Amino acid sequence: MTDNEQARLLDRHEAHVRAWNDFDLGALGEIYDSSCLIFDSIPPPVFKNLQDFLEHVTPVLQTYNAFKLRTYDHNIRVDERRDDRIGWITSRYDVEVRRGNGVHRKSGRWTEIYEKRVDTWKLIHLHSSDDPVEG
Repeated sequence: MTDNEQARLLDRHEAHVRAWNDFDLGALGEIYDSSCLIFDSIPPPVFKNLQDFLEHVTPVLQTYNAFKLRTYDHNIRVDERRDDRIGWITSRYDVEVRRGNGVHRKSGRWTEIYEKRVDTWKLIHLHSSDDPVEG
């Protein structure tokens, strides 16, 4: 894998985080494959596509005054041994949400799996889970 492809995947990841912070549905639609499989800590834990996930999470997000997602400790790979069209990014995350006067903070782990389509990386699988320490 070239450093250029690693940089492109990291750029895609950063655009993904920015889209969630801005709750930019157009940007999310550009990043996600329409049939992306999503595993999240928000019940129910499995969503079979972005539309189902957004229909479930949008009413929750609309109750927040503020939403701030930050990721760090990134690990970026492309599977050169089998198929250089598959790449993934693992990271840790912190999220802070404000609802009314209350503030809720959570941290966890996050994995994005991308498939390269022509010259664009599309998100085909997202898995986030709460930090086990927070239980």
